Amino acid sequence: MPTRIDIRGYIVSNDDQWIYDWLELESTSPAQVMRAMEEANGDDLEVYINSPGGDVYTGSEIYTALKEYRGNVTVKITGIAASAASIIAMAGKKVMISPTAQIMIHNVSSVSIGDYRAHAHESDVLKNWNKSIANAYRLKSGLSEAELLKLMNQETWLTAQEALDKGFVDEIMFDEEGTLRLAASAQVLPRQVIDKIRNELLKKKGEVNNVNGNQLNQTPAAQAPAAQTVQNVVSAPQAVACASHPAAGTPAVDPVAQERERLRAIDEIAANIDPELVKEAKYSPNPMTAEELAFRAMKEGKIINSGLFDAAVAANKAAGTDGVQASALSQNSEKEYDLNNLKDVNAIFAAFAATSQAHRPQNIRRG
Repeated sequence: MPTRIDIRGYIVSNDDQWIYDWLELESTSPAQVMRAMEEANGDDLEVYINSPGGDVYTGSEIYTALKEYRGNVTVKITGIAASAASIIAMAGKKVMISPTAQIMIHNVSSVSIGDYRAHAHESDVLKNWNKSIANAYRLKSGLSEAELLKLMNQETWLTAQEALDKGFVDEIMFDEEGTLRLAASAQVLPRQVIDKIRNELLKKKGEVNNVNGNQLNQTPAAQAPAAQTVQNVVSAPQAVACASHPAAGTPAVDPVAQERERLRAIDEIAANIDPELVKEAKYSPNPMTAEELAFRAMKEGKIINSGLFDAAVAANKAAGTDGVQASALSQNSEKEYDLNNLKDVNAIFAAFAATSQAHRPQNIRRG
């Protein structure tokens, strides 16, 4: 019986996987796929794909691993194979698509900072990446590089029948005449949000370990915990709750004043969050802190417009963590941003707007 591998949600790096797990956002990293392939040990694979895409480096790594697998690989596109996920889909010796599914291909996107030479250089890099991605489509479809680059320039959405006609798939599942269309849009978490959450959660983890008498021996920058490790220790909202209970000998906190401060902190970010979720945070049987509200709103997509960063800043301030600075990340050379600095927040907005392109699926190139 074939081993099943699911490519679902965002395509993310191994380093970022635990953040998405903590936020309970579906995602797929190379490590997950590699583990499943090792367990299959040469048996046939059935790869089910329903993903809006994500990191182009990661998509290439998963594609390569599947192409190198010594057993038979069948890909089944069940919902959407967009952006980086469409690259992965091309790794199947046989590619099948549901009559209700679609494939989307487009150009690689990134953000560059610097003078005109830096932008011109990045433009050349992106063009080369487009050609590299087109190689995966070309090997499967037989279309020329020029044809594929034209489709990518246009951001092309292919129905099941169109994908079959152009050679991206070998077969339509269930009914070769099916031409149903689905609308889909998705957006990978901005790099700055991932980095901020990573640093805040590592800090919280350190606080909880200290409460339990287990001093951390590594700094957050030197540590790279897996998602499961973080979940087994404590989540960030739980860490806030632990810190709110005074230890023996600590002066008691006035509960009335504490509740007043909780509601005030929520009011500071309420304008940026869905009103029903704000109401739940304030008055439900399980009330939330401002920080918990901000994390949940981000996780459930209930941030209004671009208020995400303002909400994160206010929530960090309300939680007493506004003095925390982002630590250096060894896996990339990106500029670090301070979400408590208005200039940095505005810069993040500009970068985010450049990559989101009206909430369409994106390939995010980092380097």
